[in-house]
Amino acid sequence: MKLSVSDNHLSLRKHAEKFKLSQDKNSQLFHEKKGSKSNTEEDNVQYKILIVDDHPLVRDGLAMLVSALPGGAEIFKAATAAQALEQAEFHTPLDVILLDCGLPDADGGGLIKALQTRGGGAPVIVVSANEFDGTPERMLNLGACAFVPKSKASATILNAVKDALARGSGPHQPAASMPPVDLSAAPQLTARQLDILLMFDQGMTNKDIALHLGLSEKTVKNHITALFQALGVVSRLQAVRQARNFKLLT
Repeated sequence: MKLSVSDNHLSLRKHAEKFKLSQDKNSQLFHEKKGSKSNTEEDNVQYKILIVDDHPLVRDGLAMLVSALPGGAEIFKAATAAQALEQAEFHTPLDVILLDCGLPDADGGGLIKALQTRGGGAPVIVVSANEFDGTPERMLNLGACAFVPKSKASATILNAVKDALARGSGPHQPAASMPPVDLSAAPQLTARQLDILLMFDQGMTNKDIALHLGLSEKTVKNHITALFQALGVVSRLQAVRQARNFKLLT
C-alpha cells in the first residue's frame, strides 16, 4: 500500500528522537558509573544495517532509532529496490535489513531473497504500513524474519532488530512450511501474563511494565519467564507472534 508523507511518518521520527535521547542519557550514565572510556572494544562494535524505504522521513526515523543500539550502528539507506540491491552487495555482509514492502519500483516481498543473497544472508525485517490483507503472513512466507507495522511504538521496532541480531543471519523457517497451530493446545495464561503480552505488543520495557502494574521489576521478570515457558519461546517478539498464532492477541 502506498502512502504519502504523513503524520505517521512524522510520529515515527519523533518517537525515534525521544527514544534515542533516552538511550544516550542512559548510556552516558552507565559509562560515568563504570568509569568506561569511549574507545573501549565494546564501544567500537558496530552493526551494519541497511534501511530501505521510499520516504525520507521514515528512513531518517529508523536510522535514528537503530543508532541507539549498544555499540552503535553503521547505517546505509536506499529509497528504491535498485539502490537497495546495490547497497546490499557493496556493504555485504550486513547484520540486519529493514525493508518497506511498498516500494515504487518493486514488490518488497520479491526483494527479500535477493537482499538476503546480496547482503550475506542478513535477516530481513519488514516494516510496513500495510498490516492487513494477509501482507504480514506473505512477507514471513517469503523469508522475512519479522513483520512490524509502522503504527507500532519505536521500541517494538528496536526490539525486533535486537531479536534478529541475537538470532544471527538467516531467515526463520517460513510460516507456510510450519505445521498448522492447534488452537486447542493454546496454553492457559494467567490474567497477569495476558496483561504483559499486551504490553509487549506495545513495546513497553520491563521497567514500564513494572510501573504500569505496580510491581517490582523482579516480579515482572518472573512473570515473563513463566510466560515464555508457557508459550515455548525465548524472546518478546516470538511471544507476541506465538500469542497471535494461538489467537490470544488480535
